[in-house]
Amino acid sequence: MVPVIQIQVLITNGQIFQQRFIQNAAFTVSAPELAFLSTWQPVVKYPDQQLSEESITGYKELYDMGTALRFRYPDFYKDNTNYTVWANDYPRVIDSARLFARGYMGPNSSFGDVYVVNSLDPRAVANSLAPSDLCPLYVDDSGGANATAWNSIYLPPIITRINSMLTGNLTFDTTDVSLFPYLCGFETQITGSRSPWCNVLSDFEVRQYEYAQDLRYYYGTGPGTDLEQKMMLPFLQAVVQRLVDGPNATYTNSDGSIFHPPPLITAFTQDGQINQLAAAIGVFDSQSPLPSNTIPANQTYVASHYVSMRGTIAFERLSCTDGLYVRILLNDAVYPVSSCQSGPGRSCRLQQYQAYVGNKLAAAGDFVKNCNISNSSVASGTEKTTFLTDTELPFEVLIEP
Repeated sequence: MVPVIQIQVLITNGQIFQQRFIQNAAFTVSAPELAFLSTWQPVVKYPDQQLSEESITGYKELYDMGTALRFRYPDFYKDNTNYTVWANDYPRVIDSARLFARGYMGPNSSFGDVYVVNSLDPRAVANSLAPSDLCPLYVDDSGGANATAWNSIYLPPIITRINSMLTGNLTFDTTDVSLFPYLCGFETQITGSRSPWCNVLSDFEVRQYEYAQDLRYYYGTGPGTDLEQKMMLPFLQAVVQRLVDGPNATYTNSDGSIFHPPPLITAFTQDGQINQLAAAIGVFDSQSPLPSNTIPANQTYVASHYVSMRGTIAFERLSCTDGLYVRILLNDAVYPVSSCQSGPGRSCRLQQYQAYVGNKLAAAGDFVKNCNISNSSVASGTEKTTFLTDTELPFEVLIEP
């Protein structure tokens, strides 16, 4: 099994703004779900430090995931042996990888290696966990006009309803209300208990907000984009090649040393990259473009199902009597490839999936040309991801868990 795992905890600056705005107002409320406003305090006490760090709940989720995967695949690791993890070069992503390794290895975590890949090094073109960092033409517009159109439909009725329950000089606008679900999610995650903001919106309003996030990711960095959805294709090809090579493969590092990767490959990055990867793997190929004026029925692309706290995309290599297959899971739920799902558990024959990815990469074109990278140290047409099989690249740094 080769899971690609992204874990992160994001905290918005909106908590600080809301505190100042609410505490300076004189108001009364007529609904019990808003009674907490008069005494509400943000849960982030030291924003300069906390906004770039994992929360305590994040520690637990990462450690628990390590132990859970150890239980799920007990034959993948032997005590007192080396285990390798990769992480994008960002502080809380690195911390995520280290915490996971401790949960997976337990007291033996001193045997672990965390390889940090610098996605900003010019030599890392298409060879990192955040290749869009070196793509000048990459733009995440957060869903653009589609997201704006939907916000103009679903937010005004919510604003009217909530403001009707307030008397005094406190009123909320579009920006404020759009932050309420963030406050619900992040405060709950940070404190480990349900935030009072979670009671402000109705279930239907939360579903409308969820669809706003679908549009944000679908048209921001996902299947509804052109260049952005191609960013993780070189990485995907490298993952598939590892599956083809099998769990016992060994590789020669760029310094001539030998590297034997573990059967469980784990790599950590951010939400933008996991969404780019999800757009490339083929599970959403049959999803019609998301409309900006209504929530469609039978919607397959739901961003919250995998772009979440500790969101994961996993690739399982299945060895069956009639050959090898690959099964894809998003947050542990099976997502079949639209054009290839006749294998066990709606899996795809590995050779067929390798061809699918190869064709998709060829159709996408050269990374350097697509991104209009000038003076690249990586020649156009030679871009590929190799860090999963070469731990001695000059833009990788080794740290302990």
